[in-house]
Amino acid sequence: MKIYLLLILFTVILNFHLSSQVFWDEPSTGVSVSLNSVSNVNGQIAWACGNNGTVIKTINNGYLWTSAAIGIPANATLVNIYALDGSIAFTAGYIGTNTFVYRTTNGGTNWVQVFTQTNGFINAIWMFSSSTGFMEGDPVGGRWSLWKTSTSGTFWDSTGSYLPQAGTEAGWNNSLWFFSSKIWFGTNNTKIYFSSNLGANWISYPTTGLSDIYTITFDTNASISTGGGYAAGTSLLKSTNSGQNWSAVTIPGTGDMLGAVKTLLFPSGSWVTRGNSIYFSNNFGSSWQTNFTASNGLYTHLAKSRANFFNGPGFMYATKSNGGISRASVFIEGVTIISGEIPADFKLSQNYPNPFNPSTKITFSVTKLHSTNFSDVRGAFVSLRVYNTLGKEIAVLHDKIIQPGTYSADWDASDFASGIYYYSMVVSDPGSNNIVYKESRRMVLLK
Repeated sequence: MKIYLLLILFTVILNFHLSSQVFWDEPSTGVSVSLNSVSNVNGQIAWACGNNGTVIKTINNGYLWTSAAIGIPANATLVNIYALDGSIAFTAGYIGTNTFVYRTTNGGTNWVQVFTQTNGFINAIWMFSSSTGFMEGDPVGGRWSLWKTSTSGTFWDSTGSYLPQAGTEAGWNNSLWFFSSKIWFGTNNTKIYFSSNLGANWISYPTTGLSDIYTITFDTNASISTGGGYAAGTSLLKSTNSGQNWSAVTIPGTGDMLGAVKTLLFPSGSWVTRGNSIYFSNNFGSSWQTNFTASNGLYTHLAKSRANFFNGPGFMYATKSNGGISRASVFIEGVTIISGEIPADFKLSQNYPNPFNPSTKITFSVTKLHSTNFSDVRGAFVSLRVYNTLGKEIAVLHDKIIQPGTYSADWDASDFASGIYYYSMVVSDPGSNNIVYKESRRMVLLK
C-alpha cells in the first residue's frame, strides 16, 4: 500500500510540474512520402512506415532517422508498424487488392513476407511478447480478419478468432489498442469491438455520434487505471469505463483526428492530433489547448513511448502526410521552462539575485542547432555546473539534452560558505559532440 500511495503521489507531482514542459520539434526524416504509422518502443527507439514501401527508424531519440526498408516492394503502401526493439519489427500494407505483412529481425537490413491475404487489408499489429501477437484486418468473406501468432510472427492463425461482419462494416489502420488481455479495435459502423480474453470472444460497444473510429487509446497501468480512454475520428469521445459507454468531448480545430494518447507520466493528461495541430488536456479532457502546430503536413498517427515513465526526447512521435515527424520531449530534472519560443542565440544570463542568500536563479536560452550530417538536430546537450574559486565542481544543475527554449535553474547554496562562485554553461551538438557554445559567469554568496 505504501508503494502504491508513493506511485500516485509521484505521478501527481509529475503531472503538476511537467504539463508546461512538454514541447515539440520536427527533426528531419529524409523522406517526403506520407508516413502512416509510428511505433514508439521506448523513446530512444522508434520505427515509422508509409507510402512507397517506406520504413525509417531512429535509435537515438529521433535525432537521426535512417531508411530500414530493404526487402519491401517499393509499390507497397504500408499502413501500420509495430516494433519490439531496434531489431525486430512488423509492418502491414497492401499492393493492389492484396494485403501483406513483413517481418525483420535485423533492424531492417532485410524484411521477409510472413503473411498475405487476397482482397484483405490488415489494419494493425500488436505483439503481446516476443513470441505472441495479434493482428486485425478488414472483413474478408463475411468475417473479420483476426489472426494470432505464437511463433514470433513467422506464422499467423485465425483459429478461434471468429467474428462475423455486420453489413459492410470495415476498420481503420492504427485503430487498435491492447492492454493486459484486453483488445479494442475501431470500425466505420458506429461501434468498437472489444475482447477481454485475447480475442477468444467479442462484444461491441456503441460509439453514438461517431461512426468512424480512426484511433483508440486507454490508460495503460492496471494499478491506477480508471478505465479512461478516447475514441477519435471526425469528433472526440471519452470513456471512463473501458469503452462500455462514451460521451462527446469538445475540442478545438477542424479536420480528422488520427492520433490520441494517454500516458501514466501525466495521469490527467491527454494529447490528440487534428489536422496540422496537436491539442493537450491536463484535466481529463474537460478542456483542451493547442500544444503544437506543424509548419506543414497533416498528422496521420501519434504514439507515446511504451516505457511508462520515460522522459526526454522521443516521449511521443507523430507522423505526417508530408513525410515529417513531430517529436515531443519531457524533462524532469531541476529546470523549469519559461518560454517554448525558439531564442535567436544561446545565452547564459546573470543569476538573480546577486549577491544572494541562500538560493539564486540562473536563466539560460537554447536556440535551434544548425543542420548537421547527422540530421536536423534541434535539441542540444546542455551542461550547467557550479564551481568554487579553485575550479572544483560543486554542483550539477543540468546535464541532459534539452529542446529550444528559455529555462531557469535554481541553486540552493545552504551548505556552502559565503564567497565567490562561478557557474558555467557548455552546449554541445548531440550528433557530433562538438561544443557550440560556452560561457561562465561570477556570482556572490553572502550569508
